[in-house]
Amino acid sequence: MVGRIYQLFYWELFRYMKKSTGSMAEAEDIVQETFLRALEHSDLINTMSEAKCRSWLYRTAKNICIDRIRHVQAEPVLTAKDYLEDDFTRTEVLQMCSVLDPKDKALFLLRYFEGYNANELGEMYGLPSSTIRARLMAARQKLKEFYPELKKKGGK
Repeated sequence: MVGRIYQLFYWELFRYMKKSTGSMAEAEDIVQETFLRALEHSDLINTMSEAKCRSWLYRTAKNICIDRIRHVQAEPVLTAKDYLEDDFTRTEVLQMCSVLDPKDKALFLLRYFEGYNANELGEMYGLPSSTIRARLMAARQKLKEFYPELKKKGGK
């Protein structure tokens, strides 16, 4: 049934989210996440009529959109005075991360640039949050080994 509702409602839901967000990429992400949730709840979806499935999809997409807005609003707005002269720029950090394993680099960037926490990353990667924290700690340690100047910055 989920495959059928995907065929029936994907483009309709995509247009709705594109209009709501003003971004094709954001709309695609939200619609994909909506259908992933539909797959997770396929036992429920399979018992619904097409009209109820459509309502469920729209409500889920709207809730995902609201959650994303809340996540962005919860992030502190940094100004120039929030940065110290010796802080590393994003480009420098990206270059430094080249010493990391690609999977650990992805975790590191999602955690420290995108603001995901260990629980969210654990859900994304299908790993316990303790494993995520351990991998992030190992990544930080590896960066400190390659770049001794990081130790002077007060990093743990």
